[in-house]
Amino acid sequence: MANVFWGPMAIAIAGGLFAATVLTLLVLPVMYAVLYKAART
Repeated sequence: MANVFWGPMAIAIAGGLFAATVLTLLVLPVMYAVLYKAART
């Protein structure tokens, strides 16, 4: 019966890792640039 939970839990973990990666690589640098008004190069 416990095996029923492994599939959805794996999807939730993979989705969380994907979301955290996107936030770290894309959203966080953009927020930093906006907050500190980084000049374009």
